[in-house]
Amino acid sequence: MDNVMHGGAVHHQHEVELSVWPLITALGSFLIPIAFMTAFSWGLSSVGLILAGVAVVVLIVGLFGWLNEVHAKKEDAGLSKIAIIVFIISEVALFGGLFGGYLYAMLFTDLWPPANTPAGVPPMGLAVLMTVFLLSSSVTVHNAEEKLVHGDMGGFKGWLTITMILGALFMGFMAYEWHELMSEGFVVGLNEYGTFFYTITGFHGSHVIVGLVMQLFCMILAGGNKIGRNKQTMVKVTGLYWHFVDIVWLLVVSLIYVIPYIKGGQ
Repeated sequence: MDNVMHGGAVHHQHEVELSVWPLITALGSFLIPIAFMTAFSWGLSSVGLILAGVAVVVLIVGLFGWLNEVHAKKEDAGLSKIAIIVFIISEVALFGGLFGGYLYAMLFTDLWPPANTPAGVPPMGLAVLMTVFLLSSSVTVHNAEEKLVHGDMGGFKGWLTITMILGALFMGFMAYEWHELMSEGFVVGLNEYGTFFYTITGFHGSHVIVGLVMQLFCMILAGGNKIGRNKQTMVKVTGLYWHFVDIVWLLVVSLIYVIPYIKGGQ
């Protein structure tokens, strides 16, 4: 940035930064709804699935390229912390809509889950186990941040690795849970509870996957010395997002698992 003197005043001339990564990220984002339309509106499910895979890969490559470019600078820059707070507020609205619809369906019926729901649903044992994994990961990601603040990169990577393992275990048990429930006839279209169960847990699971990808980005950037004691923004943003995902899971467990378990008299 150059300072130019004109009549005693100092004018700041900003250099325009050119980057291809926002374009690639936007392309990946654009392809995702196109993939859904291809699969569900145009009846080309196989093509839509392939297109969705391409879209996700393009989106991830674009996001990582963008992050890598930003973190190549000597100092942190940008409005990432403010942006993640605004994003979380928007996510609160999305989850609020889902929970609101669920509560409306549950509170105005005498029997919840409905009578045709298979025995053993909701599976409280798995819910407790997944809760232990996810809440423990909030502690480990906090420890990783603390290690980074003190310049302990080995400790940071170690705790972040444990966080990723716990998150992966959560997703693994969620996949197992879905498989077992579907094999017992509890499918998304069985009744209102089934629709809300898979919609809300699936929506939350997608956020866990996003959080894991963010943590992977942090690990890669740390490996390239682009994250450190004086460059913590990406780690702080990832930590805030992960804590939000954990808090939402407590609501999911309470509304989707515990209350139906009690009302069903299991």
